[in-house]
Amino acid sequence: MVFQTAALSVIALLLLLLMLTRKAGHLKLLLGVLTAAAAVASMVFFILTVRASGGPDAGKAAVQLYLPCGIYAAAAVWGLAAAALSRRKLRREKAARQAERKQPPQDPPAGPAV
Repeated sequence: MVFQTAALSVIALLLLLLMLTRKAGHLKLLLGVLTAAAAVASMVFFILTVRASGGPDAGKAAVQLYLPCGIYAAAAVWGLAAAALSRRKLRREKAARQAERKQPPQDPPAGPAV
């Protein structure tokens, strides 16, 4: 279980870094959703690993359990926020293209008559 947790954490980190380097669009939307899913799955595996090992030490739950879970949750929220922003941008671009198609072509302005 420890290997799966570590491997999924590395994958979530790589997805997060890849997502941060992309512009808003379909790829960033996909990477954001995958980052969030990988971060949540990593957090679940981490909690299961901690419980299997007997739980956090007395008085150290904040550092041994809550801090890592907070980091996983922050990565998931960041991924979902980036996906939402990419989706919003894609919708705006689609609406702008549709509005551009619906407008009739304008005649060029008349120049001076010679």
